[in-house]
Amino acid sequence: MRTSSKKNRDLAEEFYSDKSRIIFSSSFRRLMQKTQVFSLEENNSVRNRLTHSLEVADVGRFLARKVGTLLLSKSNIEITQEDIECMQAIVGNACLMHDIGNPPFGHFGEQAIKEWFTMHFPKDLQEELPLELSKNNKNDDYLFQLKNFDGNPQGFRIATKLHTEEGLGAIGRNSWNLTASTLLATIKYPTCREISDDGIRYKKIGFFKSEEEIYKKLCKMTGHNEGKHYFLKYLMEFADDICYCLSDIADALEIRLIDKRHLIDLLKVELKREGVNQNVIDNLLPKEEIFNFQRQVAINISNESVEQAAEYFCDHIDDFISGKANELIKEIDAGKILKGVKSFVRKHIYTSPEVQQIEIAGHKIVHGLLDHYSCLLNITRKDFEFFYERKYKDGKTEMKGLDFEWRVFNQLSKRMLDCYCEEVSSMNVDSKLYEKYARCQLIIDYISGMADQSALTFYQNVSGIRLDNIR
Repeated sequence: MRTSSKKNRDLAEEFYSDKSRIIFSSSFRRLMQKTQVFSLEENNSVRNRLTHSLEVADVGRFLARKVGTLLLSKSNIEITQEDIECMQAIVGNACLMHDIGNPPFGHFGEQAIKEWFTMHFPKDLQEELPLELSKNNKNDDYLFQLKNFDGNPQGFRIATKLHTEEGLGAIGRNSWNLTASTLLATIKYPTCREISDDGIRYKKIGFFKSEEEIYKKLCKMTGHNEGKHYFLKYLMEFADDICYCLSDIADALEIRLIDKRHLIDLLKVELKREGVNQNVIDNLLPKEEIFNFQRQVAINISNESVEQAAEYFCDHIDDFISGKANELIKEIDAGKILKGVKSFVRKHIYTSPEVQQIEIAGHKIVHGLLDHYSCLLNITRKDFEFFYERKYKDGKTEMKGLDFEWRVFNQLSKRMLDCYCEEVSSMNVDSKLYEKYARCQLIIDYISGMADQSALTFYQNVSGIRLDNIR
């Protein structure tokens, strides 16, 4: 569990406390101004990351309740109503958090960060990168972490290190002090390596090397096997699968990016291509013209997906608890429906000029912000730490010789600088390499915390394109 100042709480209350910590946080509120698909969209009906996360949480809780009810009906499984309540709360919490680490401009922002560090990782350390830091994986190095930046591990970092200035929690300072179960349920890929210790290759990493010890501590606290998926993670991930592709179509219809007259015919093509039975297609899709996509299409697909996922999860519960099961979308018939919907979205929405123009701009903005802060990677560690000492301990602001770098440094968040100092002071290996890696992470922490509009405004200001008051 976690360290708590409240006594005599029942188990479910601890997970509801997690929910309160999440929704009352600045990190969660900031999702309101981050892209789902249509960045900087003025139509308030179109989803952002916050509204998307709320929808995913609603579907996730519904799915978890279905699973719990089915498990309760099985005579060979011991489960209580409190267990069901806890499952609902944990899955809902994980869904609320699943996008909390996303940088501005979504996946294109992630890609921009990966590319920038692939090209610009501090030159003085390139030759010092260790070829092998573990017996199992020669890519287990700091450059690998930067080249594989992703919103999921960044979200885990926010929740465990970057949220509050108070020293809270059983897992260290500056954490949200969430329960171990909630945190484990947010991790999509249980590794910080290209290949896990048991030889499994994952598409992405689920946490950074800097948070590996926290992950291990959480596993020890819960008795969960390291390197295996936490069983409730599957429900969180499937709830996201259901929501994001369906909501992207609804939003595209809202801004008239796609023609509703041809929507059903185009959807049928993609569903057939994925092998969905014609009778299933006829039952899911209306024969009349689309006037309300949510009511006519999305609810049918969502309900069918939840029913099938809950049954499959319960029938294979041992595989899910052991963390060896496949993603739900790959195992059930409804998964073919969702894959068909995703294929439609990729072909007819993500490739639209309106979406791609913003994505290209977002890519350039994130690159430009990294260029701006790169001067802090090129100064010595002594000078960088001198900046921190002068600003927060000596109280002096005069700086000679590094005037520009000093002003750039002053733009950073004290909370994130404190995290940098905490990490560097606790290191015991590869001191020069790790310190520069921690500095890179500091800059990523700051930029990825920006919302889309603030990133655009900040980029324009530091580029001299315009000058606004930045608050």
